[in-house]
Amino acid sequence: MQIRTRLVLQFSGIVAVILLFFSGFIYYRYSTERQHNFYDRLKARASTTARLLVDVQGFDPALLGLIDRNSLSRLTGEEVYIFSYKNEPLYASTKQRAAFVTPELLDRVRLEREVRFEDNGRQVLGVLFAGRYDRFVILAAATDAIGRQQRRDLRNDLLLGLLGGVVITVLSGFVFAGQALRPVAGINARISRISAQDLRQRLDEGNGRDELAELARNFNRLLHRLEDAFEQQRAFVSSASHELRTPLAALKTEIQVALDEPHSVDEHVRVLEILLHDTNRLVGLTNGLLQLARPTSHPEAVTFGEVRMEEVLLEAQTEVQRSNAGYQVDFGFDRVPDDDHLTLVHGSEALLKTLFCNLIGNACKYSPDHRAEVRLDFDVTHCRVTVRDRGIGIASEDEPHLFQPFFRGKNAAAHEGFGIGLAVCDRIVRLHRGEIGVRSELGRGTEFVVTLPHF
Repeated sequence: MQIRTRLVLQFSGIVAVILLFFSGFIYYRYSTERQHNFYDRLKARASTTARLLVDVQGFDPALLGLIDRNSLSRLTGEEVYIFSYKNEPLYASTKQRAAFVTPELLDRVRLEREVRFEDNGRQVLGVLFAGRYDRFVILAAATDAIGRQQRRDLRNDLLLGLLGGVVITVLSGFVFAGQALRPVAGINARISRISAQDLRQRLDEGNGRDELAELARNFNRLLHRLEDAFEQQRAFVSSASHELRTPLAALKTEIQVALDEPHSVDEHVRVLEILLHDTNRLVGLTNGLLQLARPTSHPEAVTFGEVRMEEVLLEAQTEVQRSNAGYQVDFGFDRVPDDDHLTLVHGSEALLKTLFCNLIGNACKYSPDHRAEVRLDFDVTHCRVTVRDRGIGIASEDEPHLFQPFFRGKNAAAHEGFGIGLAVCDRIVRLHRGEIGVRSELGRGTEFVVTLPHF
């Protein structure tokens, strides 16, 4: 079911219930008031008859009956009965006594002083009347024919009004719902034209003040993020394909040459060494790609806890020196902490170790003496790790692109690498809600500063 139809039906249902409630209330109030007024008229008629019979001399029952039957104010089907205190009949407006006239009813009237009820569609009133010399019981009955007709007319009018109100509500609901949802239809049409190949389209934000405008703005922000993500993905796939193609092509060429021409044992050994070198290059590239994807692909799967920074840095130092025998790392504190908590951060020990292995390894690789300096500092909110080298430095125009995957500076061509390590570092730092900055001077060295919050 369409939202438009559902809204109209729900709103019409609410309006119908409200109209039904008020119609029922009006009908009930009118019926109650009409019935009350009719009983008052019936009581007045009965009291008048009793006074003429009891209090006025010269009125006998026959004369009184003649007056009642010819009265202009006589009610439809009116009957009046007057009984003495001893249940003796004093007056009856009709010759045949009604079935409701019983001793039990007379006793009840004496006890309650006034009784009202319906009998076969007629209103019946019993009243205890105090005359000049005695008390009497008056029973009166009549049919409210005019009131019944008026109630039927009112009921029909209310039902017609209810039906008309619901019809008008449904028709106007379709009109107004269509107008209200017209921007949604436009949004839906625009969304249907968006594809992975074309994420440049944006939704119309309308007047910019209602909920639909807010929805359009949020969706446009989502499209912008998706477009950036797709562009990064395309660039990543393109760069990864290019980086993988080169060693694979070299491997294929070497293997093809080895198969096409006869070689001596020494030549075969040389070919195998080349193949091993290219294979190691592929393994390194693959590991780099995995590192690049792993930190942010499923961040919810990363286990965080208390990590002591000096221990992570010492492990990274050991790992770098074990993998590269010629690398030297000088680690120390800018100042000695007087509280163990000052060197704690909330993070993943494995990811932080990867972060600093990359930074320390790069510092050693690009330094002529293969030496790096690592310093740990802190304050009450953050830990700061500085990794320095005295290497080739980074050109100022290259610094904005350092953390992009597969980017390498112009002066880094002489060194092996894929441009992945710093991108991995940046993602790990952002995952830890930290910051990474760089200061560099060509020919004099580079300094990376990583700032991580304690908690």
